Amino acid sequence: MAKMSNVVLVASLCILVVAGSIQCADDVLDVEGKVYCDTCRAGFVTRISEYIEGAEVKIECHNRTTGILTANVGGRTDKTGSYFIQVKGDHQEDICEVELLKSPLADCNQLDNGRIRARILLTKNNGIISDVRHANPLGFFKKEALPECPIVLKELGLIV
Repeated sequence: MAKMSNVVLVASLCILVVAGSIQCADDVLDVEGKVYCDTCRAGFVTRISEYIEGAEVKIECHNRTTGILTANVGGRTDKTGSYFIQVKGDHQEDICEVELLKSPLADCNQLDNGRIRARILLTKNNGIISDVRHANPLGFFKKEALPECPIVLKELGLIV
């Protein structure tokens, strides 16, 4: 009987050790988002918006009470205009934002003040099961709107 209780005790300890290591390994959240060129200078994505490869973004978290920087991670978009950035640690007490930094396109590099930042929650203590956080799209303005933009905006009911 003593041998059986020792086996159960050792098995229980092994399970706890494995569970503890899994918890530590999960201390990373993935942030995904897109960067686009606002070809109509509309302030939002349209059907003729273009996604930008090679745009630079960063994620910064600041403690909401002290303002101290707690995370600063950079990234770059792929050929689909998407970025995938891993952020370590739980940032429940922080304000975290993805920020648009730089466009590689000379004709689409004007920052859209309404689309420079996207706030994200980087904690697992918020009811979200997934380790992936999706940020709102960030965008640059094209220097001059494309000629087909009036048609696109009319389709959206924004002009008559």
